[in-house]
Amino acid sequence: MDTTERARSLLTRFSGLEEARQPWVSSWQELTEYMLPRKNSFTTIGVSNSFRGQTGDERIFDSTPMHALELLASSLGGLLTNPSMPWFDISVRDRQLGDSTDVRTFLQEARERMVTVFNAEDSGFQTHVHELYLDIALLGTAVMYVEADNETLVRFSTRPLGEVYVAESVRGQVDTVYRKYEISARQAVQEWSVNCSEETKRNAEDKPDEKVEILHAVYPRSDRNPRGLGVVNFPYASVYMETRNNHIVEETGYLEMPYMVPRWAKATGETYGRGPGQTALSDTRVLNAMARTALMAAEKMSDPPLMVPDDGFLGPVRSGPGGLSYYRAGSSDRIEALPVHVDLGATEEMMRQRRESIRRIFLGDQIAPEGPAITATEAVIRQSEKMRVLGPVLGRLQTEFLSPLIKRVFRIMLRSGGLPAFPKGLTPDDLDVRYTSPVARAQKQYEAQGLSQTMEYLGPLVGGADAFGIMDNFDTDRMARHVAELFDTPSDYLKPEKDVAAARESKSKAAGSAQTTATVASMATIAKTLSEAYTDRPNVLTDLWGMLAGALGVVGPPPEHMIPDPARPDDMPPDEALILQQMETNEEAPHA
Repeated sequence: MDTTERARSLLTRFSGLEEARQPWVSSWQELTEYMLPRKNSFTTIGVSNSFRGQTGDERIFDSTPMHALELLASSLGGLLTNPSMPWFDISVRDRQLGDSTDVRTFLQEARERMVTVFNAEDSGFQTHVHELYLDIALLGTAVMYVEADNETLVRFSTRPLGEVYVAESVRGQVDTVYRKYEISARQAVQEWSVNCSEETKRNAEDKPDEKVEILHAVYPRSDRNPRGLGVVNFPYASVYMETRNNHIVEETGYLEMPYMVPRWAKATGETYGRGPGQTALSDTRVLNAMARTALMAAEKMSDPPLMVPDDGFLGPVRSGPGGLSYYRAGSSDRIEALPVHVDLGATEEMMRQRRESIRRIFLGDQIAPEGPAITATEAVIRQSEKMRVLGPVLGRLQTEFLSPLIKRVFRIMLRSGGLPAFPKGLTPDDLDVRYTSPVARAQKQYEAQGLSQTMEYLGPLVGGADAFGIMDNFDTDRMARHVAELFDTPSDYLKPEKDVAAARESKSKAAGSAQTTATVASMATIAKTLSEAYTDRPNVLTDLWGMLAGALGVVGPPPEHMIPDPARPDDMPPDEALILQQMETNEEAPHA
């Protein structure tokens, strides 16, 4: 397919996507006018330029929806992608392979490098992800573009929904994104240089700020060879085109979908999502109407209309401070205020109810703190309850945004050499890069709390020596490693299981050697005493050492300090005679 035919095909597909999106535009525009005017990007490109720099808040009389929206977006950022806590993990599918020290060190260093990219100021993730949360909470659909960058490895940018047109695959996943936007002629030449059209090149020199409309199309490539090389065989095609003259300036491809398009919630048969903003739209309309009416009523009460006789006054009536109004002498006519009776208390109560409803729709009751918890267990239970409520919402965000985002960043860094060297025997196919959801983390903490309660309950029964052998029912090594996993302990903090076994064996040998030394020393003292007492029985030392060596596995003659001294007197206490008799007859000696 030549470039002319491809450009015509892209414009035809774009017209279909634009027509499919048209029913949503009026709703999105109304949502932005009531709750976030700066997000209003749904007018035509040429018209929208005239509104830049303006507030656009003519329809807003109460800021409660705006505040509730900002609070929800900030809470999602702190809950899902908090830069101060780990929110994704890299693991090895094979547990035995992942137990190696080198593999654990690699996993921890790889995650730290990815965290550095996400938190770097130049990559722009933390800045743009907040805009994404605003879009998805207000409009129900958001778009983030993730691309490779020579300076920062990865660059993130949240695109306005007004620029984007999407389509789904048969599985309900967004696999086609068309984006129409404007840049200056100078920027176009900086980006694509000689590939730009002749008109754009001339404008870059004569009128560098002249706008150029660009259409970026990303869609699955159906005519590729999966085993072939080059960008023409990548799974996703990428085409940049100047729409004014249907001139294609770049045609490449992507190995992964570069556009993340999460939806808050989605009805069957619809492509674009619905968020809390649409749910709160009716309450927002009513609240603003009530606020406007209340303002008018308060203004009338503070500055009521005046009733002025038609012929009692000379000249205009001045109702301002210090104003003078002249009336005819002898006339009984006076200026009177028109009675205005408004129950502002009832109006304020109705507005309060609407405000509370809007806050609940934006999950204000779920994300707001409930006061200090009495115990750690109570805090865990509260967090678990909130996570269960937010679970369905976070589940869709995880599937459509967070997991694809992490995998995309990981593969970009892998291809650009941004990850540490792989240990021997480990390949990228062995790794599992996944998002660790707050729901799962809350469940893990609740599970850890249950383990702690179990040990606390069994503590009195186990005691100091575990006389009943209760701990024999538990695999303490697995428990310790599982607890480390529950609290997201860095993988390089744990020793491999073979190193733990070797350390225990070394400790056991050291303890056995110390016990042997103490036993030998004790028996040597006894043997020496017996040998010195029975000088006429030289086999006492030999027999005693043979018994001791056989029990302890010692090879060799007795130590020198056990050899008796012939100069000692030949006497023996009665108790030592009984001990000697026991050793010779191998019978138990009676107690003294």
